[in-house]
Amino acid sequence: MVDLWMPGAAQHSLGNTGVMDGGPARAVWHITSNDSDHTFANEFGWFTGGGADVAPHLLWDPFTGQIAQMFPADSRSLSLQNDGTVRTNRTGKYCIQIETVFTQGEIVNGKTYNTVADTPCKGLDAIVTWLRSLGIADGWPAGAPTGFHRQDVTLDFWLNHGGHYGHNMVPGNSHVDPGPMPAGMFGSSPKPSTKPQVSLEHIVYAAQHDPPAAQGHTSYKTEVLLVEKALQAEKLLAAQYVDGSYGSLTVNAYARWQKSLGYSGSAADGIPGMTSLKKLGAKHGFDVVA
Repeated sequence: MVDLWMPGAAQHSLGNTGVMDGGPARAVWHITSNDSDHTFANEFGWFTGGGADVAPHLLWDPFTGQIAQMFPADSRSLSLQNDGTVRTNRTGKYCIQIETVFTQGEIVNGKTYNTVADTPCKGLDAIVTWLRSLGIADGWPAGAPTGFHRQDVTLDFWLNHGGHYGHNMVPGNSHVDPGPMPAGMFGSSPKPSTKPQVSLEHIVYAAQHDPPAAQGHTSYKTEVLLVEKALQAEKLLAAQYVDGSYGSLTVNAYARWQKSLGYSGSAADGIPGMTSLKKLGAKHGFDVVA
């Protein structure tokens, strides 16, 4: 079982939780950028007071290593703007948002720091370790932040790729933070896959809940579409039924996929298992996570 509260972080639940919309897990990095007061205490007071409506999951001071958490991992936080009707704060199984207590050009103990990468980054390794435990892949799927400017990704990319993002990349947002981050923050971990991800948990849920619901009901549309497109490519599902709803025809199509792999009986009932789903993903360009 994962820790929804980061070990070692001070817990200060704001109580205003909200469910996630599903999809690949990700993290979004911000900086507080406050010209008048750079301290952790000041920013913490803001996010737990008048700024609670824009609060992140984590507040992190890279100079002292102080970390406070305000929302559990399975809740949305509030540091992003929506992109039209897409609730960017709720994108992914997890969308962990980290506000770094940092302002470009701030002076600490007589030294000027222009980027987060220049700071001691105390506690960063613990944050990355916790994010990994949530299934958030190391690396920046759209490339690392290169400066204080926009590096927008498309909405489709945002919805379908997990990993780490800067605030400056998220659709529907205008901020340019966090600026350059430490090049070695993920250690020697392999480069993350840029393929879209499908959660087995989500697909199984859809396979069990979409068929008895109203016609066209969708539980996890984006992920189901990836599976249905793969089944269509295998000539197991007609194109007109590739709609993101894991209905009875999709169940039947997936059962035929399972049988093509040698499964039978209850093992070929149209409800995906990890092995069969990974084999489908390997052939048709998506990764599978739990």
